[in-house]
Amino acid sequence: MSPCDDRVAALLRAAGAHPPDDLPAIVDLARVALGATAARMLVADYGLTSLCALGPSGSEAPRQRIEGTLAGRCFTADEIVVAADPPVVYLPMTDGSERLGVLELTHPTWAEEDADAAAEIVQALVLLVVSRRRYTDLVHQTRRSQPLSMAAEMQWALLPPLACSTDRISASGILEPAYAIGGDSFDYAQSATGLDFAIVDAVGHGLPAVSIAAVAINGLRNARRERHDLERAYLDTDAALRSQFTRSAYATGQFGSLDRRTGELTWLNAGHPLPLLVRDATFIGELPCHPSLPMGLGGTVSEIAVAALQPGDRVLFYTDGVTESRSPEGELFGMDRLADLLVRGAADGTAPAESVRRLVTTVVEYNRDPLGDDATLFMLEYHASTTDGTP
Repeated sequence: MSPCDDRVAALLRAAGAHPPDDLPAIVDLARVALGATAARMLVADYGLTSLCALGPSGSEAPRQRIEGTLAGRCFTADEIVVAADPPVVYLPMTDGSERLGVLELTHPTWAEEDADAAAEIVQALVLLVVSRRRYTDLVHQTRRSQPLSMAAEMQWALLPPLACSTDRISASGILEPAYAIGGDSFDYAQSATGLDFAIVDAVGHGLPAVSIAAVAINGLRNARRERHDLERAYLDTDAALRSQFTRSAYATGQFGSLDRRTGELTWLNAGHPLPLLVRDATFIGELPCHPSLPMGLGGTVSEIAVAALQPGDRVLFYTDGVTESRSPEGELFGMDRLADLLVRGAADGTAPAESVRRLVTTVVEYNRDPLGDDATLFMLEYHASTTDGTP
């Protein structure tokens, strides 16, 4: 066993002596394993705009912006950042590709060769945080940079991690306004054949809208887990909405799957804006699919669309709150602006998770005032890697 393996094993053993809510103590155990004199876990907030240290009672001031800071550069670039004299080291904390935040170390003798060993210890710390956050509110409290509405609390509880990546498929999503989100949601799940996904936009705002979205997402999730086809998923979710709400309650959406081996994208459009395709850093346009009625209105399936993706393709699903956002002068954000930003992210090689974060940040800055409608982005990127030996 290598010295690094010894330190990882010691960290995991020592962590077992601490209760789940004592996450700062777990961070301190990682500090010892890394030979640092001080350590803090900086947690990203719900809007992915700031980082704040996790303390025994939640967040510890001061909160720092992601844009324009060394810790923020570590978070956005997913790379180690070092400030000298004395060395302060920022290490990305990611689970798969879900970005939890940054580990900040004050280290007396940091050298480049320390990075590999540190990565293994930080990964062990991430696994400990992820497993223990289910039993405590500390991480959720630290993620708040402002009060979270009850509707937003419910909606965030519905979500999977904001990002997930394998050698073949990346999936990344984000919601705004992060602290008052209502009727928008998304969902995904990896499987042996690829990735299943859904995005929904419920009519209305606040708690009534999030209630509709919750039924829609869980209806589609249940159909996925029961291995029903897309038509059955649409009809069952439509029936569930009609049984629980009046005819004025409905949700638009798109849901389907991306085959990891062939790149075949199969999806159903329930009255939702069409997804956008970028290929070779060029905007190809909307992917067509004749719309079925929104779920909850008693419709039938009009079309199940199929598209063949190529390696490197990015497909962006979004809700109309993105393109219909307006500047203070009343100008729409619009699809052209969204497509241009999507192309820039692909051309720059920006990772999908960071690309959607920058996209929604631009929408919020363009609007300046609080968004009048929910704005949600969900991006798929097809890699078609062959490293696992499958054709």
